[in-house]
Amino acid sequence: MPVFISYRHAGRLDAFILNERLLLEGIPTQLVLFDSQGQTFDDLHGGFCQQMADATHWIGVLGADEAEDWWTAWLLGAVAMTGRRASFYLGCPAQMPQRLSKWPVMRERGHIDLFVRAYHDEQTFGRGMQSALPRGSAADRDNADFFHADLKAKIRRGF
Repeated sequence: MPVFISYRHAGRLDAFILNERLLLEGIPTQLVLFDSQGQTFDDLHGGFCQQMADATHWIGVLGADEAEDWWTAWLLGAVAMTGRRASFYLGCPAQMPQRLSKWPVMRERGHIDLFVRAYHDEQTFGRGMQSALPRGSAADRDNADFFHADLKAKIRRGF
């Protein structure tokens, strides 16, 4: 169950810290710079589709002004349609737009530990994406919703 981590240049340090923490826990990752400067829409689309085909979770690393960018909504829509688990890492004090409040937002390094716990709980309790089922199945969507609610609750409680 690899985790796809997308970031832009401004979030590079946060993305690298997140990536290293997940790797230390034995969680496979795909760390990908997703920046529209110098890349065509076709390049971005093709690269993202390939990365998401191999991943079960997506973490979008966002900066202060990136929550409103077109690529955030586009990536989130693609992730949600296929039943992947989505979350954000926002390494600044900015507020997330209300329309993104369904998904968990990690703001501190301690929240990464909570993501790790939710990730491992998903495997332990058999709620991971089912390879025998078609991607985006009802079971995957239900399990993704459970993952989102569980991680948000862990972040809200702090454990």
